[in-house]
Amino acid sequence: MKKSNHNITMIGILLMTLLFFIACGNADEKPTTNEQLASGEALTSEEQLTIEDFISDFDYLMQAMEDTYPYFGVAERRLGVDIKALGRETRDIIENYPYSLEARANEMGISLADMPDLDKHVFWSIIRHEFFSDFLGLGHAIPFDYRQYHLLKPSYTRLGSSYYTENNHDVFTNPVSLRFYQEQEALFNSLAENQANIFQFIFRQEAPTGGSRSPRPMVETEIIEEDRIAYLKIANFANFGLNTMVELSRFYSDIQGYEHLIIDIRDNEGGNVDFWRMFIMKALWPEGKNMPDMPLYAFYRDSEFGKTFGEDNLQTAAKYSTYIPETEYLLTVSEMMALYNLPHINQEDVEDLAYGVRFSTSISNIEDRHIRQFGFQEISYPFDGDIWLLTNKNNFSSASLFARHAKEMEFATLVGDETGGAYTANGGGHFALPNTGIIFRWDIDYLTDRYGQALNEFTTTPHHFNRFGMDAMETVLQLIEEGSF
Repeated sequence: MKKSNHNITMIGILLMTLLFFIACGNADEKPTTNEQLASGEALTSEEQLTIEDFISDFDYLMQAMEDTYPYFGVAERRLGVDIKALGRETRDIIENYPYSLEARANEMGISLADMPDLDKHVFWSIIRHEFFSDFLGLGHAIPFDYRQYHLLKPSYTRLGSSYYTENNHDVFTNPVSLRFYQEQEALFNSLAENQANIFQFIFRQEAPTGGSRSPRPMVETEIIEEDRIAYLKIANFANFGLNTMVELSRFYSDIQGYEHLIIDIRDNEGGNVDFWRMFIMKALWPEGKNMPDMPLYAFYRDSEFGKTFGEDNLQTAAKYSTYIPETEYLLTVSEMMALYNLPHINQEDVEDLAYGVRFSTSISNIEDRHIRQFGFQEISYPFDGDIWLLTNKNNFSSASLFARHAKEMEFATLVGDETGGAYTANGGGHFALPNTGIIFRWDIDYLTDRYGQALNEFTTTPHHFNRFGMDAMETVLQLIEEGSF
C-alpha cells in the first residue's frame, strides 16, 4: 500500500517555498493546540510522555488533516497513496514500536536491544518517514525539522512582517515546540558526531561530513549570440535582494532589441510568487500587449475549521496583488458551480468541499505600492522578442506557478519537461501537536484552473518536450534555428 519515497527531496524544496504562504490553525473537535499550550494542559517534559500521549498527538494530526487537507483523492490518483490507510498503518507502527521497525533497524546495523526508546524524536521520525514520506510535498505537506523551524520562525513571529498573524506567532513561539526543536538540533549534532547508525535511523540520511557547498548565485546571465540570443538563469525566487535587482536591470537594458531571451528555471524550487510577477513578467511585458488574466479557483474542506481557514485566506489575499478575490466572502460550492463553468472538476473531491472563491491573478493587478513593499522601484524593459522558458520536474510551488502563468498568459514558450507541483493561493495551515510540539504544514485550498482541474494533479506541460538525446537548452537552441516558435 505504501509506495517508494517519491518526494523525499521535497524537504529541501519547501525550506524556500514555505516563506510565501500564510495561515495556521488546529482541528475542530479538540481544544486547539494553542489553547492547550497557553493553558498549560500540554505535557512539557520528556518524562511525562507515554505511548498514549504519542497516539493522542497522531490522532490529532489525522483529525486536522481530515478537517483541512483537500488532497486525499489527488494523493491516491496521482501517487497511489491512501492517506487514511497509511495513517492506520503508521498508528500501528507507533503502538507496536520497537518491534514494528526492528527489520528497518537491523538493515542499519542496529539490534532490537540497541534501538532507541520511543520518545518525541523517534515519534517525529516515524511520522516523517513512515507517514509523510509517501506524499511529502503534495500541497506543501510537511512536518518541520529544526532547520525549517529556525528558518521560518522570524518571518511568522516578527510584528510588522507580512507573514505575521496571532496564530502563526502562537504556533512558532509556544514553549513545547521551542523545546522540541532545540532538543532536535542538539540530538542531530550529537548523533552525527557519535552514533552514525542511530542518526540514520532517526533522520534517514547519512551524517553530515562538515563540508558545505557554495550556494548557487541567484541570477546568472549570458549572451549566447550577440544581438540575437540572451540567457537568464534564476536559481530560486526565495529572496531577491538589491544586487539581484541591479543585475536584472542591467541585463534587461543590455538585451533590448534582441530576438530571443531564454529564461531557465530548471531546478528552481520556488519562493515568492511576486518576485517573478513583478520583476520578470511585468518588467518584460511588451508595450501595448494585452495582459490577460489566469483565473484560479480555491475550494475549502467541508468543516468549520476549513471555512475559518478559507475566510482568513480571503482577507489576507485581498491585501496583496498576487491573488485578488472576486468576492469579499466565500461562496458555497453550489454557488461556485452555478456561477462558473468548471467541467473537469473531480466530483468525488467536490463531495468533501463546501466553500470557494475565484481569484484574479493578472499582472495588471500589480501597483507601485505593491512593489515598494519590497523596498524596490519598478523596473520596466519591455521585450519585443521571443521569450522561452526552460522547465523540469524540479519546479515546485512558486516556480511551477510561474511556468503555469507563463504558458496560460502567453508570456513565453515552454521547453523541457513537465513541472512538479505544490500549487497554492495563500493556502497554508500550520499546526503544533499538543504533547510533542512538532509543527506541521499543508495547503488547505484545493486550487483549480479555469476548467476545474486540480493544479496539484494536472501539472504544467511544456509546449515542446526535450528532443531525443537533448536537454532543454539544446532543444530550445535547435527550435530557434529552425524557426519553430
